[in-house]
Amino acid sequence: MFKQLISNSRRRQFFNLLVFYAAYLWFRSFSSSVLSPHFLQSGVSLEQMVFGSAIAYIIPVLILLFSKIVSNLIWWRWAIVLAYLAIILVIKVVDISQYYLYSLLLGSNTALFFVPYNIAHFKLTPGHRTGFSSGILFSVYPVIALIAPLTAGLLAEFDYIYIWILSAFFFGVSFYLVKFQVQIKFNLDLKRDFDYLKPTRLIVLLQGVWETLIFGIIPIYTLYFLTTPLAYGSYLSYLALMGVLANLFLGKLSDKLKDRLKFLYPVTISMALITLVFPLSLNRLILWLIFTGIIQLLTPLFWNFSTAWFVDKQSDHVRSMPARELILNVGRVIGLFLTWLNFSFQSPPVLIFYFLGAVMLLYPLVLVYNTRNAARS
Repeated sequence: MFKQLISNSRRRQFFNLLVFYAAYLWFRSFSSSVLSPHFLQSGVSLEQMVFGSAIAYIIPVLILLFSKIVSNLIWWRWAIVLAYLAIILVIKVVDISQYYLYSLLLGSNTALFFVPYNIAHFKLTPGHRTGFSSGILFSVYPVIALIAPLTAGLLAEFDYIYIWILSAFFFGVSFYLVKFQVQIKFNLDLKRDFDYLKPTRLIVLLQGVWETLIFGIIPIYTLYFLTTPLAYGSYLSYLALMGVLANLFLGKLSDKLKDRLKFLYPVTISMALITLVFPLSLNRLILWLIFTGIIQLLTPLFWNFSTAWFVDKQSDHVRSMPARELILNVGRVIGLFLTWLNFSFQSPPVLIFYFLGAVMLLYPLVLVYNTRNAARS
């Protein structure tokens, strides 16, 4: 299999890209996955963590709005350096401003790393292998997250100094691997790209709003139940196991059947229904484990099928990916700010789950509407 991966120039480039991707994800997961208990012990409240998550996603929006040229090698180096600076910044938290700056620095990675990475990934993917390649894209992180948070949690249970020292090493590895990547450079024209994305803009926005559950609510609300590094890291590894199982069974399926919509309808409806019943789990750890496990089982399938469908629909990746990332982050900002506002009059917040469930219910309805419009035109 290894020989097949490097048997020609394009496959070697793709293999090098995946190795770099895995190294970056390991660095990010190991260095920051179990920091939430550290913040809690340092006096950062859950409400402040939600606010920090909300402002984090403003930064990639600003980066994309004001950037004129994207150069993947430069952007990746900046992403890795800023992620490491964020870790250094919170070794000892004495003021809430440190946490907010940490959030802003990590938030930059959403644009600086993932916009050029997604373009590079699908540029090296043959058109008939979009679904399989999307499956690879969303399979790497669950495998990494199965091991890294558990390892980090175990080490942090003894002393967080092991996290700080090893993060420096993993930073060096991921930064070094940038030199082996093929350069991609292009001009950014968001007005043009927004026009190009017209058929899928609302779908992408709904996805970004709902992802508040994955990127903000679940990691933070879990601190109501689990507050030690080892318990928290073990929980993240449990969620990753759900993602591994999902991708193991269905990674190649959508390429064979081609019609992504057949998968998106039942998956999104199931995600919406689970989101709506989440309030039942807010005081019951066992229900929290079950509901978050189901969501983590469905989300990789959703990301796989929706991304493959998006790439099929918007095949010019240089034009589509930056605008998509911008809209996703606008949606996340909206969802997280609403979560933060919900904190102001409910603890733990409940209404946000009904809102996010309704948002995900809109997703298949908009899909039906877009599909019928496309059929008529």
